[in-house]
Amino acid sequence: MKKANVVVVEVGPDEYDDIAPPLLRSLFEVDRIASASSALDLVTNVAFAAVICRFPLRGIGARKFLETTRRPSSASNKAAIAFVATPESFNEATALLEFGADLVLSLDEPEGEREAMLCTLFGIQPRRSMRILVKLAVIVNESGPDRFVSQTHDVSASGMFVVTRKQFAIGTKARFQFALTEENRPFQGVCEVTRFADDRTKGPQGMGMRFLSFDTPEDSERLERRLKIMKA
Repeated sequence: MKKANVVVVEVGPDEYDDIAPPLLRSLFEVDRIASASSALDLVTNVAFAAVICRFPLRGIGARKFLETTRRPSSASNKAAIAFVATPESFNEATALLEFGADLVLSLDEPEGEREAMLCTLFGIQPRRSMRILVKLAVIVNESGPDRFVSQTHDVSASGMFVVTRKQFAIGTKARFQFALTEENRPFQGVCEVTRFADDRTKGPQGMGMRFLSFDTPEDSERLERRLKIMKA
């Protein structure tokens, strides 16, 4: 069987070893491109299953690269697109989730979690030892104009952990919106901040949020059913 092809853009040798674990290398033909401009010419003319880019890109804006790759005329417009960023640029990189990126990874993610997230993105069954994580674009509106897009570290039927450096007080209520793969209708509702993990704690920095209500009442059961399928 012919392997699907992946292009890795502007990722150095050491970082490449971090983000391209043996499992992915065994399932994909991986090409590395040192220049984003050259890679853009390539992905618009050759269909790739996935594109993994360093953030920020040199010589071309990441948003321009993303939007050009997503154009209907691009051969790779259906590719899974991920960006890898340093912890310092991670928050800035998550803005790309609003413009067609499927995943933003931080280089300080633990190896097992990083591999699990890539497997989820590429539709690969993770190894049994991996923790299954769901990475989603989450739009949270606190009461007022404060709105941000982030990712979840994990999602359950009762709540989620949102990766962010923002801090809202315990008990703060916020509106949320996210969509799961292969779900046409997003989940929307109200959640409540239950805990905050900062850079002094082990694991990702962010907020634990409990679902209080869904705009569509049956969405609570729909979410639970979907998560069971994803973790099967």
